[in-house]
Amino acid sequence: MKLLNTAIAFGVGAVITASLSLLKVNKDFIVGSTALVVGAGLMISLRDEDDSNKNGRDYEYFFNRAQDKFEVANYEGAIIDYNKALGLSPTEISLVYSMRGNAKRNSGDFEGAISDQNKALDFDPLYADAYFNRSSAKFKMGDFAGAIDDYSQVLKINPKDSDAYFNRAHIKKEIEDLCGACEDWRKAVDLGDEEAGKLLKENCE
Repeated sequence: MKLLNTAIAFGVGAVITASLSLLKVNKDFIVGSTALVVGAGLMISLRDEDDSNKNGRDYEYFFNRAQDKFEVANYEGAIIDYNKALGLSPTEISLVYSMRGNAKRNSGDFEGAISDQNKALDFDPLYADAYFNRSSAKFKMGDFAGAIDDYSQVLKINPKDSDAYFNRAHIKKEIEDLCGACEDWRKAVDLGDEEAGKLLKENCE
């Protein structure tokens, strides 16, 4: 469900060179193989060619097409379709806003990404995915305190989210809170995260 070890660039202040780090990213609509990329491209073509059912194109049609475009990294196209989905009264409005926010984040619009995650939370303050996704946008902007706070919110809602512990540990390490990082890695290990176990051995033992 989640793509592991995704390289994310972040800034550590205006005068410090940006570096790469590894975070686990949310969410459920990530492509994991070339075959799936090809499949997503085929689905986009099939949806575009299906002119016989224009009247049946509800928000789910546009949301699914947006997901297909997201999976092949066509973020601008995905945003257009998420906009269309939002204009058709989606029942899962928090999900649509959150996914549009992810597309904006991946296209470099971090402020827009955060705004969309905020909108998702306006509709559902307990929508953990929006906190998780907002944290990654804040991380990319160098707002490490804000990213940590959002991962903490995820864990209040779902204490068994090992990825939130893993990512929060990573950010704590970046801000030189190694004790806090080790504590979070241990919690991730307790939840079955093998990668956190490796980092725990490398940094804390």
